[in-house]
Amino acid sequence: MLRINVLGGLYVSDDGRAVSGAAAQPRRLALLALLAVAGERGVTRDAMLAYLWPDADEERGRRALAQALYALRRDLRSDEAFIGVKDLRLNPDLVQADLWDFRDAMATGALERAAELARGRFLEGFHLPGAESFENWVEVTRSGLAHQFADLLHQLAERSTARGEHRAATAWLRKLAAQDPLNARIACQLMESLAAQGDTAGALQHSRVYETLIGQELDLPPDREVLVLAARLRNAAGATEPAQLPLTTAPAPAVPPPLERSAVRDQGAPAAAASSPAVVAESATGEIPDIDNPAEMQSGHTSGWATLSIPHDPLKVTPTPAAARWPWRRGLAAATVMIAIVAVAVRWFMRPGIAPSPAERVVAVGRIAHYATGGSGGLGQPLADMLATNLARVTGVRVISSARMYELLGQSSTASDTTTGLVIAAARRAGATELVDGALYEVSTGHLRLDLRRVDLTTGAVLHAYTIQGPDLFTLADSGTGRLADDIGGRAPVSSLADVSTRSVEAYRAYEAGMQSYYAGDGARAEQLFREALSKDSTFAMAQFYYSLSISNGSRAELSTRLKRAVELAERASDRERLMIRATWAFLNSSPSIRAYAETLMVRYPTELEGYLMAGQGAILAADFHSARGPLLEVIARDSLGLKGQTVRCLACEALEALIGSLGQEDSLPAALAMAQRWIRLQPASARPRRHVALLLGQMGLPDSARRVLRGADSLDPALSTTWKYLIPLEMWNNRFDSAGELARSVMQTGGQAERVEGQWILAICYRHQGRLNEALELARSYRRGKADPTPRGSAPLSADLEGQVLLELGRFGEAAALFDSISRSSVPFEDSSSAARNWVWSAAHMATALAAAGDTTRLPVLADSLQRLGQVSGLERDRRLHHYVRGLLFKARGMDDQAVTEFRTALTTINSGYTRIQYELAGALMRLGRPRDAVQPLQTIARSGFEGAALYLTHTDAHERLAQAWEAAGRSDSAASHYQLIAKVWENADPRFTPRRLEAAGRAMQLLQRN
Repeated sequence: MLRINVLGGLYVSDDGRAVSGAAAQPRRLALLALLAVAGERGVTRDAMLAYLWPDADEERGRRALAQALYALRRDLRSDEAFIGVKDLRLNPDLVQADLWDFRDAMATGALERAAELARGRFLEGFHLPGAESFENWVEVTRSGLAHQFADLLHQLAERSTARGEHRAATAWLRKLAAQDPLNARIACQLMESLAAQGDTAGALQHSRVYETLIGQELDLPPDREVLVLAARLRNAAGATEPAQLPLTTAPAPAVPPPLERSAVRDQGAPAAAASSPAVVAESATGEIPDIDNPAEMQSGHTSGWATLSIPHDPLKVTPTPAAARWPWRRGLAAATVMIAIVAVAVRWFMRPGIAPSPAERVVAVGRIAHYATGGSGGLGQPLADMLATNLARVTGVRVISSARMYELLGQSSTASDTTTGLVIAAARRAGATELVDGALYEVSTGHLRLDLRRVDLTTGAVLHAYTIQGPDLFTLADSGTGRLADDIGGRAPVSSLADVSTRSVEAYRAYEAGMQSYYAGDGARAEQLFREALSKDSTFAMAQFYYSLSISNGSRAELSTRLKRAVELAERASDRERLMIRATWAFLNSSPSIRAYAETLMVRYPTELEGYLMAGQGAILAADFHSARGPLLEVIARDSLGLKGQTVRCLACEALEALIGSLGQEDSLPAALAMAQRWIRLQPASARPRRHVALLLGQMGLPDSARRVLRGADSLDPALSTTWKYLIPLEMWNNRFDSAGELARSVMQTGGQAERVEGQWILAICYRHQGRLNEALELARSYRRGKADPTPRGSAPLSADLEGQVLLELGRFGEAAALFDSISRSSVPFEDSSSAARNWVWSAAHMATALAAAGDTTRLPVLADSLQRLGQVSGLERDRRLHHYVRGLLFKARGMDDQAVTEFRTALTTINSGYTRIQYELAGALMRLGRPRDAVQPLQTIARSGFEGAALYLTHTDAHERLAQAWEAAGRSDSAASHYQLIAKVWENADPRFTPRRLEAAGRAMQLLQRN
């Protein structure tokens, strides 16, 4: 009996003896492998030609296939080895295959037999040069079988463990670990199994192997779960070797423990105030070493964390010993655990195609060619979109949306170049298992014919062909959907496609053309086409939705107005499209419903990435950073084309930005930097991740490194005219406010209208940090006039927030409170209740600050209750907790600082973002309680916060002043002196009201230095 072996290699045997001749030649072996995988279904001759002779013309290819089959029959000594005419398959009476036996064993529950048959990877070591389609098919098939084998080993290990057969379980788990050696969960399972059979030494040895592998392969520390288990096993065994410290689950570094005097000098340095647990140093080549590679970090670099040299220059740094620079090793490990998860996930998922499970059918709609009288027509693509939309309404069938297909086709094709090969590649990337395509013919006036076919994307076989006739596109789409649903086994929708889209063919044509332009990056053309579609049918929900997304003037008011109209029309859209419209609206308004919509999208339409992206973004809004990582990592893993720059919109880039931002909010700046550096490795030719790296380095007190990286980004994107947006915060983090102000003034003189207005905003912030509040107030009011935000009569716009902050700092508390009260009523008709609640809660918190500063606490209890009630309407966790801040102000006014500390801590959502007045008041309460050391950490987070966000509500200079006082009270005179000197320098040109504080700071610095 002939036997084809595809697991662990590819060869043919006859009664145990290897077959030579034609059956050993690569292309003919590949033909046998295709037939073995197809089984009873078989493979069409056309698919054989596409896989094995892609460059041959049809006649030459068919002749080569006939010759191959003839040679195989001869050498296999059987004319009946192949059966079928159009669809070829192997004769099971004469041929066997190890893959068939494996499938039978899995189906009958003979798991041990299945494991015995799975001797190695599918077609291990076999390649067919020049046959890219065949190589892609091998990768997809190999991936699917690898998943099956992993599931098989899991089942066997669990069965053995349940029976108490730990040696057998260990054997299965060793196989599983060999298949996926970087998987921490598998490593832990194997360690536990080894320990259960008494081999603790073996378990600990495997933990060391795992740690070595993940260090060598990914240059990262091991997963916390493995380290904790290893420590527990050592303790249980009474091992004398030191266990590695268990890691905390939160990536944010904890407050450092008390250190010796020499080490604490390092903590007090303002320029080094970023709580990075590692040194980011510069190499001789100007490259940035990996933040998560301690060996590289200690390889002789000297810049980074240092002691401030006083009294000559408060910003001069001198190197400190490595031991003093590394008191936060535990924080580094905790921060980089999540990065290890990211790296493993990206390493695993960033591979060609997404292989669905065998039982999962995922359909993509490809090209519909339109053959009109007199030439090619323009109705094919609209009809393809109609079919995709309508098929998504069929229960029991997963369909790749047209939007996702356009996204994956990206700039590689246009409406006139949607070739079958490109469509097939895009469909496979999207995770499709089948492709529907066909041709549209105009038989006569009012009589159309649609020929459709279903193609198996694994084998290339045509599964079924259909012919549908009708008077218009909507009839063809409905009838075609019904025929496909009957054949696939789903239930067709009851209503017509026209009921959930439009009844106008012209509107649909304009809409579909707009989709092509939108995903080709031509937003202006797309906006024009969507407007044209709406002129044909103003109730076309999806045309209205994309009309919103393609907005060209950047106006939030206009965007919200358009999108609100789409929400009103959403009931006329299909289920998926209705969810997308409502989820987008929820995200725009920071609504709590965003997470529910996103989860529904993920469950119902798992092949679409928007649901995963929105789920991650919604979790970040709710400050549920841990839950955000899974869906965002899924987007990164599955949007490989976006990372390669082959799509107009890079969803993976948006997910990476969200992850970096969430790590920044948690004050895990080293982890955020490591994530941004890995993004550079994924997109080495992109300037986008480098700009994130530059900002993070600036935030961590390394401006020279930041500028170097920014120059590299500019060289990759020389056309960018907004480099100043990145340079200005770097200057401000380096306390060079004069230089930042010069850049802002230059923008005000040479930029466009929007840039000139933004320059006023930035310059006002610079003046505030320098104590130049009168100039800042004038600029803040000019900025408000320039923005000209629409607001209801009798209320102030959101752009007046900066003006309110300056009034507060000027001590004009009554004016500030009145202005914030007016801003809180500035919700406009196009917003929903979540957005209105968010605006009111945020502004009311500022008003509470002003009232408390004025000594007017009578309104605070009612205000706190209102904040608590309305805060629950917002999707931002920050808003849900702000009432605790107001209650903390009440306790402070009553002299009850213990209770105030509790309320302020509860009000904190993130560590170095949000309303930084909370950290400031928390530090003040702690100092009044005689706990100055505890006050240092919240003040340090303010000193490294962003200037257009968190630092908008409290200047860095104010934070440094209180930080100097905290260090002095804690007995750290050197650290206190450095901060006092910084204050005196920054306030050199401040308003007269700051003169007493500046002189006090300079005097305190001198006294503390003399004391030392």
